Amino acid sequence: MQAAATWQRVNHLPFQTIDEVTLVVNPARGEVHLLNETASRGWQLCASPHTMDELLDTLEGEYDAPRDELLREVPGLVDGLRGKSLLV
Repeated sequence: MQAAATWQRVNHLPFQTIDEVTLVVNPARGEVHLLNETASRGWQLCASPHTMDELLDTLEGEYDAPRDELLREVPGLVDGLRGKSLLV
């Protein structure tokens, strides 16, 4: 994953956030995705383009997690959302 790459959610997909979870529907693929609290926050942040460093900076400020832990977890989160065709 390139550090300078930006990630943005696919904005035409219908979704609903309830409490800390988000339900995203991809009608073209016939898929429904239930995002947990962390994935929901990543989805919210990617409403506009963000680099990996921007995502890490924001999440580091919001969660009580050391940056090295976020460096291990957030790329997998982005890859997972991309793999579901929820981010471009």
